Amino acid sequence: MLVELSAVEAREMKQALDSALRALQEEIAQAGPSAYRDLLRERFTRLDQLNRRLDMSLEGEQVYA
Repeated sequence: MLVELSAVEAREMKQALDSALRALQEEIAQAGPSAYRDLLRERFTRLDQLNRRLDMSLEGEQVYA
């Protein structure tokens, strides 16, 4: 699947992912050792990879909004 975003949309998506990642970190810290915690870690990894890809695509671009 390919999704095309403007630079402004990509920055907003990155901000949303940053917020979601912080919330996930807190949830992981509060979850006891369980299969649920493992699922949270897997989700964190996927979202973190997406966030890094967005970050790389935004490097060097200047957005004036």
